[in-house]
Amino acid sequence: MKPKKLKLKNFGPFINETVDFSRLTEAPLFLISGKTGAGKTTIFDGITFALFGETSGRLRSGKEMRSLFATPEEETSVTFSFEHQQMSYEIERKPEQVLAKRKGNGTKKQAAKVTLTIFDGKGKEIKQITKRTEADQLIRELMNLDAKQFSQIVLLPQGEFRNFLVSSSSEKETVLRHLFGTQFFQQFNERLKEKAKQQQQKLDHLEQELHLLQKRFVLVKEEEAAAGFEAVLSQWTNHQAILEKQITEEKEVLADYQEKQKQLENSYYRFETLKKSYEEKATLLNKQKKLAAQKDEIEEKKRWIGYYEFTQRLIEPIQHLKEIKAEKIELSQKSSEQTKKLAMTTQHYEEWQKNETDRIHRQTKIKEAAQQLQNKQMMVPIVEALRSKKQEAEQLKHSLDKEETNAEKLHQKQAIYQERTRILQEILLDQEKLQEDRLAFGQLKHLDEKQQEIEQQKTKSIESLEQIREELKKATEETTKNNQRLKQQIEQAEQLKSQWAKQQIARLQLFLRPGEPCLVCGSTEHPVQQSKHEQPNKEDILKVEQQLAEAESAVERTQQIIAKNEAYENNLQQQLSDLEQKIMETNIQLAGQEKHLQQALQQAFPAITEQKTTTALTVIEQSLDKRKSKIANARAELEEISQQVEKIEQQLAVYKQQQTAKNNQLQQLQGEIKSLEKQLQDTDSNCLEEEIRQLEKQLEEDSNQLAAEQKAGMQLLQDLHMLRTQLDLQQEQIEKTDEKIEKEQQRIAEKLESQSYFSTTEEVCAFAQQQAQYEENQRIITTYHEAQLVTADRLRQLENIQLTEIVPDTEEISQQLEEIREMIETKQEKIYSLQEQKINNQKIYDECLSIYHTSQTQLDELTQLQQLSQTFNGENPKKTSLERYVLQVYLQEVLQVANDHLQRLTKNRYQFELADTIGSYRGKTGLEINIYDDQAGMSRSAHTLSGGESFIAALSLALALADVIQTQAGGVAIDALFIDEGFGSLDEEALEMAMEALETIESEGRMIGIISHVRELKERVLQQIRIDTEGSGQSKIRYQLG
Repeated sequence: MKPKKLKLKNFGPFINETVDFSRLTEAPLFLISGKTGAGKTTIFDGITFALFGETSGRLRSGKEMRSLFATPEEETSVTFSFEHQQMSYEIERKPEQVLAKRKGNGTKKQAAKVTLTIFDGKGKEIKQITKRTEADQLIRELMNLDAKQFSQIVLLPQGEFRNFLVSSSSEKETVLRHLFGTQFFQQFNERLKEKAKQQQQKLDHLEQELHLLQKRFVLVKEEEAAAGFEAVLSQWTNHQAILEKQITEEKEVLADYQEKQKQLENSYYRFETLKKSYEEKATLLNKQKKLAAQKDEIEEKKRWIGYYEFTQRLIEPIQHLKEIKAEKIELSQKSSEQTKKLAMTTQHYEEWQKNETDRIHRQTKIKEAAQQLQNKQMMVPIVEALRSKKQEAEQLKHSLDKEETNAEKLHQKQAIYQERTRILQEILLDQEKLQEDRLAFGQLKHLDEKQQEIEQQKTKSIESLEQIREELKKATEETTKNNQRLKQQIEQAEQLKSQWAKQQIARLQLFLRPGEPCLVCGSTEHPVQQSKHEQPNKEDILKVEQQLAEAESAVERTQQIIAKNEAYENNLQQQLSDLEQKIMETNIQLAGQEKHLQQALQQAFPAITEQKTTTALTVIEQSLDKRKSKIANARAELEEISQQVEKIEQQLAVYKQQQTAKNNQLQQLQGEIKSLEKQLQDTDSNCLEEEIRQLEKQLEEDSNQLAAEQKAGMQLLQDLHMLRTQLDLQQEQIEKTDEKIEKEQQRIAEKLESQSYFSTTEEVCAFAQQQAQYEENQRIITTYHEAQLVTADRLRQLENIQLTEIVPDTEEISQQLEEIREMIETKQEKIYSLQEQKINNQKIYDECLSIYHTSQTQLDELTQLQQLSQTFNGENPKKTSLERYVLQVYLQEVLQVANDHLQRLTKNRYQFELADTIGSYRGKTGLEINIYDDQAGMSRSAHTLSGGESFIAALSLALALADVIQTQAGGVAIDALFIDEGFGSLDEEALEMAMEALETIESEGRMIGIISHVRELKERVLQQIRIDTEGSGQSKIRYQLG
């Protein structure tokens, strides 16, 4: 990228200035000089703002760069043109700004705008972009840089790289992280620490959960708790084996009970079955007699079903016969209609044939009319040419008259502009006094803004004071509420602990046996042993345990909140004290500032009588704006008048040339008109077009009518052939239909003769409609036969039962069954209780074992995370973090490139080295830079370099860093470098070394701009851009070319 031109309009101290870099091509090294604050760095800010919409240091936004001297009518803009890859680009950017409305009074905020124009190698415009997003995207794609990277590559800031050279590793790490974007490693290390903390919390939670589960395991007999988790598991395994043995013994007793129950149930069910079979056989014999009485009725229904099924077989042929007869009637009707159409069409065709002679005569007349039309059309071009020439001649005469009138008006307007020019030049004489007054006003305005800023700070401090007091009051109230809540939560936790203990005691009582010691008190007597109905179930116990854990967790959270609130209250008290002190100091500062502002106001503008500073400044600003606006309007009007006068002179010259050319053209047209009139002779040009139109119309009508008659005749002939064919087909179909009717009637008659119940087809059709009756008869017959089969089959099964046999009584057996069932239920409940205890213990065993294995795994992960975090953070023998290790690679790459520059500039005496020694702490390890001195044959610290040597070293480091960043950004070639200051602290010898270094870099073809006000540089550098102040805060750009 090679800069060509930069235009600054109302940007910083520049009203309308242009920096033409193309004038500095003879010697790429040039100096940008001027007083401090004149606007030297603003030139680079303008380039950065034009490209990226930001200033180089990002200390001020684009809208803050608007000139204080710009009127509301004047826009702020920056236009930068440059060459890149054999293409030219021009970008104009306008920041957000407040401008005067074009119509009416007042101002409006104008949004930021950008226009990017692209030219080819010959300067021809290819494309123009006005959308901000598209323009910004194209610039980023061209440069492969953002604003920060562009500033790092193109601008070497004041002393920054000399400070970087001698800074500690920690300070270098901060800078290099910003340049190479290695924040990821720092963030990754923070995430590792956070993950280790979370892992520790998970491990603590698992240990607490393991402790609670151990308390819930129920032992068969009281024993001392084993030491160590593996010993506890072994103890639990033994107790589970004892429980399993008890369950087995109880199951054996239960099996004996169940066998006895089975024998009793078999006897009971056998006697009950015999009783029911006796009753069932008597019922079936009675049912069999009833079915025999219904036999005749069933036979009648079967005959009726036979008749119905006969009608269903005959109904389809009858329906088919009806359809064939209907088809014959339809065909007969169509045949009659076709016969009538055929007679009518024949009559029309005979009438058409009679007019054939008349059609031939009309065809001859049409050909004659066509020939006549062709003759008249040949005269049309001559008539049109004559009419066009006459019209053109009239327009030329009218145009000559109009131009003479316009020329006279222009002469009058020229005289008016000359008088107005004299008046405007008198107004411009007030410009120099206005600039002096605006400078004084700008200084007063700055003092007033500073005072308002202090007042705003005071107001904010007072608001913050009230807000902190309110927050302190709320924090105190919140602490009181939290203390009350903590007290309630502690009481609730104590109650839940008591309830949980009672449930555990009640559950242990279930396992007490007479003569065996109690697991709680050791007594062998158990007078208050609970019954099974008072036993707390598993869900109640788990619910209380969960509530207890939640209550304890709530107490812990509330205690943390109280501690946090107390620390917050102490912090608020300290902020309150600091703000009260700050407000007192601000009041003192305001009093002194107000006095200073009043004195400056009276000194600069003694004619202002307003006592209030803000009002006085407003009056002054309005007065200055009016004067400035008047001068600006006069300047603009004068420039516009000059342009208008120039346009008038150009228009007068053009009118004169046009009059001469038009007179010659008029004479030529008049000769051509006479020639065309001779060719027409006696032809009436006005009636020719009407005659042609009439002939064309009549010819079209006659031709269309004749064609329509011919078409109608052909259509009639086609219709005759089609109607005759259709009539023959219909007659053939009628004959086939008669044959079908005869065959179907014979088939139906044969079927009726085969039976005697139906004599006509009408009777058949009527009987066939009884579908519901048919389905009902079918259902009755099916039900009857099923009942017969079921009854007979069941009677065969019961034929061995004698109705006179005595059935024994089952009441005694039923009582014995009830007793044995109660015994079985009691034994099952006991087994269930033991199994439930064993299952719960096993679940606790498995859960504890799973939690133990999980905790061991998480402990290993925690150890690895802590080791990894320590390694990444630099807690290792080399005291180097991972990020610093990565930055070493980047810095080594920079130093390799920097050594090429440094050895060339110092004639191979010096080169950079990355120190490999380990410092006393991490902050001084990993990124320390030494200088190897070839003359001394040893390395030494960068702190030992002289002023000139350190400048050359810093310059080499800066150039290398720019090259590396430029390479990482995609290899964009930036053919410009700006060095901002850094020369004022050099002695004569060091300055000589610095200049030799810059001249060496200049020979590489890169454009180098030195931004400095050092006098020696003005004498050494021939090409200069001087920034001169005008005494009113404005600056002008001037050139000194060697």
